[in-house]
Amino acid sequence: MLSAVSIGTQATRTIVASRRGRVAAVFNHSLYLEFDSGWCCLVGTELGAGPVNICVLLPGRMDIVTRNAPIDRVDQGFVIGSRLHVATACARVWTAPIVEWSEETLIRGLAALDPLCLDHAPSAGLSRIVWPRSSADPASFELCVAIPVVASLAGWLQRVLEHDAPNLPPGSITKLVGLGPGLTPSGDDFLVGMLVALSLAGRFDLVAAVNQVIRPTLEEGTGPISRLHLAAALDGESSERLHVMVNAVLAGDHDVLASRLVLISQVGHCSGWDTLAGAVTVLRGLARVCHSVKAARRDVG
Repeated sequence: MLSAVSIGTQATRTIVASRRGRVAAVFNHSLYLEFDSGWCCLVGTELGAGPVNICVLLPGRMDIVTRNAPIDRVDQGFVIGSRLHVATACARVWTAPIVEWSEETLIRGLAALDPLCLDHAPSAGLSRIVWPRSSADPASFELCVAIPVVASLAGWLQRVLEHDAPNLPPGSITKLVGLGPGLTPSGDDFLVGMLVALSLAGRFDLVAAVNQVIRPTLEEGTGPISRLHLAAALDGESSERLHVMVNAVLAGDHDVLASRLVLISQVGHCSGWDTLAGAVTVLRGLARVCHSVKAARRDVG
């Protein structure tokens, strides 16, 4: 018997609407579960909460469970392989944390974050676009594809944020869908970070605009696990580690940035960095517009 400590909103909807399922992927400390109404992820509490996560206190490793093991719903949760009972009735429902912020705190947070990331951004993934490294490491294929796409997205963000007149992002954004190796490719992770940051900024109109362009490509362009996380991001939620990292930047809480960066660096091979890079692309756009507006006000005055 495993008692869930927390359960995300998307995972809750999936379980409530399902009768059975199977174990789709097995890792040391997590299982991806495919139910008949969608996917979710059973994780140890050390991996953190999130919209698709069911967090439990693990007595050992998860990889003792076999892939394709059947899952049956019961009144108090579900049973995996007729042996492992996960009780969800007492779990708290996790929702993304919200923080108060202002133009000043955002600018302060970005100023404190960038020096940390310039020193530690990995060679893998897309974070080098946002925090270029001084070394002459050869660029990967996905990095070469993403550089002009991210540049065009930054330009689009600048225009729509300045004029407050939403229009669709450049069609090249679809090149990020499924870009890179792994169950959650770097391009998808970058999009997740962008979508979460736009939601935290209250720009749900821009989230809808991004969704309109990328949605036709998702089914064929990337895998089911990555689609799961993109769907949650379109609702404004991602991993708890991303939210607390972005919230620290928004609030200008420079005292915790280093420790939060360590935590998000531990997400996947470079997934945490890629989601952070997508979020910071949006936050920088917000900061530039705030600065431009203040400068214009000073000129008028």
